[in-house]
Amino acid sequence: MGMSKKGLKKKIRESGLKKSPASSAAVAEAAEFLARIEKIRRRYSPEAVQLTPLQQALEEQIEKSFADVRCLSEPRVLLCGEAEDDYMSQEAQALLFSREERNDWHAIPDDLLFACDTALCYVGPEAYRFLIPRFMIGDLHGVVQIFPGMSYNQSDSLKDYICEQMSLLNEAQQQCLSDFLNLACVNESTGEYSRRSQFLPWELVEYHSHYDEKQVTHREFGLMLVRRYVERVGLNKVSEGEY
Repeated sequence: MGMSKKGLKKKIRESGLKKSPASSAAVAEAAEFLARIEKIRRRYSPEAVQLTPLQQALEEQIEKSFADVRCLSEPRVLLCGEAEDDYMSQEAQALLFSREERNDWHAIPDDLLFACDTALCYVGPEAYRFLIPRFMIGDLHGVVQIFPGMSYNQSDSLKDYICEQMSLLNEAQQQCLSDFLNLACVNESTGEYSRRSQFLPWELVEYHSHYDEKQVTHREFGLMLVRRYVERVGLNKVSEGEY
């Protein structure tokens, strides 16, 4: 249910869209979206999260690998990604373009990330490369939850879409995503770990290039990936299990 006409006029004034050359319908649509985002931002309640040593190491790895990325070529970044999830018109989304952060992903505040937690699903390769470090760090600190990657039996069209989104990531950036998924399967205090069920494009390339499906199942490959990570980071107590 939309807000009242009087309330919408107030939101248009507050949003700074009043003098826009866009249609009145698009202005109203964008203003209502921004008001909804602000309402969600006010609901955000930060939590004090103490990162584990491996989480701290991953955050440092992300900071280094994505230090200089920007998004200057794609119009849709965080706000417009969330607006796409809300089925906003392209004309209304165009009103948000100038409000997007494009130069420094650190500048995206936690409450705005929280309010736009589905945006990552709707952006192109350059915006994905720009946003994914902010989302990974946001996940580590309990601001949002993300599930990058794909299951083996997902549709080819969705796999192609995810591959395209991640197509600009370099090797160091790919490693950050792999380690992010691996770390989620590890109990750092006990050394126990479980298999992964989500895979990244370059991991599926490895699987199809080096393994026969009859000899190494996808479940076994998911466990193999986590085991490699556990050995590389040197967890003292190593055991396989489902914790």
